[in-house]
Amino acid sequence: MIPKLEDMTMSNYQVGKLYKSKTYQECGYNFPEGKYKLKIIRDGFPEEPVNDEDELAIAEEQWLEGLEGSNQYKTDLKGNWYYFKFPLNDERIDFMWIPETVVNEVF
Repeated sequence: MIPKLEDMTMSNYQVGKLYKSKTYQECGYNFPEGKYKLKIIRDGFPEEPVNDEDELAIAEEQWLEGLEGSNQYKTDLKGNWYYFKFPLNDERIDFMWIPETVVNEVF
């Protein structure tokens, strides 16, 4: 079992805190409006799902697909990953793993 880093602070983000996403114009990412609650921080790409068996496949497809072999891929794969509870949204996304490089741009 992978140790949880739920009570640690990394890169100015704290588990349990709420964060508001920037707009698409500000960051280039289209995240639903609202506040996101940070639930977990993991060192490296998570190896076990938290709420849904598909969440790791979705994270890999969303954030890593197409980057294989690049420096960005290595950075994201080995960097911190953040598990956020999403605000109510039309895309029906409840939770998602997001790499630190994206978190730093979006929040």
